[in-house]
Amino acid sequence: MTWVCISLLMLIIMVGGELAYRRYVTPRICDIFENVPPFNIVAETAHPDAEILQIPTADGTILQGSLINGQRRDTKGLILFLPELRGNHWLAKRYCEALIQNGYVVMSVDFRSQGESAPMPGYLPIHWITEYEMADVEAMLQYIESHPFLSSLPLLVYGVSRGGVAALVSACRFPRVRGVVADSAFGTMLMTRYFVDRFVSHVIPGWVYSLLPGWHVDLTLRQAMQLSENRRHCRYVHLEFERESLDSSRVLLISGGRDSYVTPAIAERLRSIIGENCRLWIAPGAKHNMSRSTCREEYDRRILHHVEVCLNGASTSIERHQEKSLADAA
Repeated sequence: MTWVCISLLMLIIMVGGELAYRRYVTPRICDIFENVPPFNIVAETAHPDAEILQIPTADGTILQGSLINGQRRDTKGLILFLPELRGNHWLAKRYCEALIQNGYVVMSVDFRSQGESAPMPGYLPIHWITEYEMADVEAMLQYIESHPFLSSLPLLVYGVSRGGVAALVSACRFPRVRGVVADSAFGTMLMTRYFVDRFVSHVIPGWVYSLLPGWHVDLTLRQAMQLSENRRHCRYVHLEFERESLDSSRVLLISGGRDSYVTPAIAERLRSIIGENCRLWIAPGAKHNMSRSTCREEYDRRILHHVEVCLNGASTSIERHQEKSLADAA
């Protein structure tokens, strides 16, 4: 009986300690999670020949964007461009310059509560993608499907930073998307773990954190995200949980060699999550979202090649493997 009492007492102490730990740690991890890094966004002017678009979402929010090369009927495909946090749709003129010059139609749209799109009452976007942004992407794709000309074009989605995450998730969810270019993209759980590892000393002593098993840390992070979802009235999107439906051979990841947010190590980890056929280019010397500014010619060359492969009949590595297997079987 004595051992039973001791065991019960130890169990009560352990449960009480765990509850106290979570009550103290979870909101502080949530604060780290919601802290937006000081991104430096360089404004872009309007494209003189662009057509202005207004796209309603399912919940009535009006998104604003632009269509460049929309009058060309000799185009080889459609690029849907998704801008970074605090950017706007005119950034497509900079990032997609080579695609525009090569005759591709480029459609760029601001997410809700960002750029020139209407604000959603009570929702302030941060650097993590939510189902609100994915609802915006769905509205963009519905607009494309309803358009007599755009609906006939093969589609690639190209995004930067948070927009790059949305581009990757769109390829997981919507079969119409035939390729992805994601510049400075990241996985929510992957990046959260990275930032917590860096700043956890502001919450608990480092030696305590080093004693916690990985599953315990991941559970705490998920609880912090749930707390953030509750107080921000949103639901975060996790690429890690949707990647199985993504054809990795149709994904080009770009990241900066000097990116202190999405470090080369994080980019490599994201590539391994997406799949072995995913292409990753680390732009030498580039900071976050600055790969094209730093390595313009190589950046444009790689994007043009990837778009050509995805949209214009060149076979992907998976397709080449399948063709070889069929030939060997014959």
